[in-house]
Amino acid sequence: MPPATHRVRVCRLHEFPPGTLRRLNTLPPVAVFNVAGRIYAIDDVCSHACAVLSEGHFDGTSLECPVHLSRFDVRSGEPLCPPATEPLRTHQVEVIGGEVIVHVDIGRPL
Repeated sequence: MPPATHRVRVCRLHEFPPGTLRRLNTLPPVAVFNVAGRIYAIDDVCSHACAVLSEGHFDGTSLECPVHLSRFDVRSGEPLCPPATEPLRTHQVEVIGGEVIVHVDIGRPL
C-alpha cells in the first residue's frame, strides 16, 4: 500500500520565480524549490541535526544547513557533504492549472 499523502497548494507558478524557495508549515515541514523552472520538494528538517533547512543558504540547486553546514541536493534530497549522511525525503510535485501542488508524504517516519 502506498504511503498516505496530503495535497498542499503552495502558490501560483507565476508567483514562484526560479532560484527561490518556500516553506510549508505542514507535518512534516516541507521546503519547496524552483530550480530553473522545475519544482522540487524535500523535508525541511536536516537529517543530521533536525535544523530547519529553509533557514540555510540556497544556491539554486543545493541547500546548506544553518547549524552544521551540511549541504543537500534539493532535486534528490541526497547529502552532498558531511556531517549529514542520510538523504532527505522528497515529495511529489505537480502543477495543475497553474497551481503548484505538493503531495506531502505523511505515511513514512521522519
